[in-house]
Amino acid sequence: MEKDNAELSQDIEYQLLMTSLNASVSKHLLDEHFTLVTANSRYYEMFGYKKEEYEKLYHNRPDLFYKNDPDDWHELSQIVMDTIQQGKNRYDAIVRMRHKNGQRLWIKVVGNFTDEYVNGYRISYSVMMDVSELMQNKIEKETTENNFPGLIAKYKITQDGLEFLDGNYRFRDFFRQHLSIHLNDMSKENGLEEVADNYSKLRQGESFIFNISPYDAYNEQKYLTVSAQCIDKDKDDPIYLLLFSDITELTLQKQQLQQYNQSLHKLAFSDEVTKGYNRRKFDLVAGDAVRSHKPGTYAMVWLNLQKFKIVNEIAGIEAGDIALKYIYRQLREHLDEDEYVARLFSDNFVILIKTDGEKSIEERLNQCIQDINSYNDKEEYKYYLTFMAGIYLINEPDISVTYMQDRAHAAIKSSNDQNSDLCIMSYYNEAIRIKMLDEKDIENRMREALKNDEFEVYLQPKYSLKKKTILGAEALVRWNHPQRGFLPPSEFIPIFETNGFIIQLDLYVFEKVCECLKRWQDEGKEMLTISINMSRSHFSKNGFLDEYVRIKNKYGISAKYLEIELTETLVFENPEIFINIIQKIHKEGFSCSMDDFGSGYSTLNTLKDLDVDTIKLDKAFFSSEKMENNRENIIIGSVLDMAKSLDMETVAEGIETMEQVDFLSQTSCDLVQGYVFSKPLPILSFEKLWFEQNKKITIDS
Repeated sequence: MEKDNAELSQDIEYQLLMTSLNASVSKHLLDEHFTLVTANSRYYEMFGYKKEEYEKLYHNRPDLFYKNDPDDWHELSQIVMDTIQQGKNRYDAIVRMRHKNGQRLWIKVVGNFTDEYVNGYRISYSVMMDVSELMQNKIEKETTENNFPGLIAKYKITQDGLEFLDGNYRFRDFFRQHLSIHLNDMSKENGLEEVADNYSKLRQGESFIFNISPYDAYNEQKYLTVSAQCIDKDKDDPIYLLLFSDITELTLQKQQLQQYNQSLHKLAFSDEVTKGYNRRKFDLVAGDAVRSHKPGTYAMVWLNLQKFKIVNEIAGIEAGDIALKYIYRQLREHLDEDEYVARLFSDNFVILIKTDGEKSIEERLNQCIQDINSYNDKEEYKYYLTFMAGIYLINEPDISVTYMQDRAHAAIKSSNDQNSDLCIMSYYNEAIRIKMLDEKDIENRMREALKNDEFEVYLQPKYSLKKKTILGAEALVRWNHPQRGFLPPSEFIPIFETNGFIIQLDLYVFEKVCECLKRWQDEGKEMLTISINMSRSHFSKNGFLDEYVRIKNKYGISAKYLEIELTETLVFENPEIFINIIQKIHKEGFSCSMDDFGSGYSTLNTLKDLDVDTIKLDKAFFSSEKMENNRENIIIGSVLDMAKSLDMETVAEGIETMEQVDFLSQTSCDLVQGYVFSKPLPILSFEKLWFEQNKKITIDS
């Protein structure tokens, strides 16, 4: 409870700080509009708007806000673009922005780029302050100083203090009754400590410059730079001409900027949910700690909360954030000095922990997880928070903290070393290292491999049970690695789906298929439809089909010979998006099939909402090679009949036995795909099978 109050107090202090500084804090996407995500009330007040009015007029798009000042928008955009191109994460500048009343303000803006992404765009935090008055005063001050004298005074430097001799009216008006001052009265409290510190120089007649911060006649503290020039002597007492430059506004601005920097430091290095360290801060302190201790002192732990989405879905995002804060506090309480924890993203935490061996780590983690779940002790219906932990024992302190985290994360995916009811722990080992090196080699070579045509398109026939002939094919890809030979898709496709390269590979396969169809067309051969898999990565942008249409048009191929295969899991992730995708595919003339139907998510009820042309029954339907499971057979037949009633073509994939073929021949199934007829073949071998054998396949019973 004390920590909750402390965090609440920090939040209140932060808001009070921003309010007292009269500062705007806002969050933006780094897209072409610099789209506003969220902002405090000062953001709108600064320009004379209410939040609702601003959103209605400008739709949270700063580029629309600048529509009447394109040069000012270009200047700000250029600052942001230059910062990105220079690989920097922070910029600060003074720019012009227009108030609702038409006045062009001077705005000090400090932007900080984060590692957070929303809809594919990086997040930037901006802190802004209206410095129009300061800038105007600065301009006026410079004009005044260039044309009129400021504060000027003449003093005799005696043994006892400064004796006032003369001064202009500005000086007299500033100091009023405090023109002469005794040496004993020069202190930090009245801002004259530098005079006392340099008094020996003054007594010796040296010329120099120093700063003072006295209080004026209105008891307001000012900041002045004093240029002291000895111009005469009265016996042993030097006489000085003192020229005063008022730097109050610039000093206060500097102090405010220092406060801004402290605020930005908090934004840059604290997690917005837990208020603790974020990844950037963790990497800094963890790196220093590891490098300052001998190898083997620390372990890096990647801790993942299991099934956290359920908490968000059932209780809401706010409750989910409360849970993450609670977990962070519990983890922090279990750490000693020189041990650190941070939330990386979502429900993933990383911990740098000292170790006396694997047993000590396991005992500490288990105790920590048990304490996290202690809220269940008095609950009748218990909901336990369970975790997976990947552990890397740090014996190479010179590698980057990111690599250490990667190794701990990789351990989560390995076989389990230690288990408990609440936490599954796995350690990074040599086998994982080799796997990571293989994956890194794949990533390093993938672009060159695509350029060198190392990826080869194979076609697997689709055999018509009614016409006893090949009526279609599915395009698959193999990698003919120059050193490792042919790699199966399972070794590289998951990696490409993670890093996004799958988009380029899908388009490569599609173009090779169009190239093949074009050749058949030019040679006057009979055409058939080829299906091509499309990864879900394509759907992150609206124009995901544009490149497919461009390639099709390039080769002059009719879209009716091209079928786009989508995986069934997408239906359950977002049915509305899936339906919209199918509509776009049909609009461009392509047919559409749903792959892997029945692999774990599908129900018969889903068929009524799907406007696909073809469903492919997953091999999971055919667990019985000899079709001896009558209940299974009934389900298969029902699915096929229902699809036929909905005017959908059906393909049974993964068929490997003649018993399965014989069974399907008695159903409404249209096509069969599987090793019982043919494995995937290189294009030329497929052509030989199709063309030279009169499109007939002889099956040995």
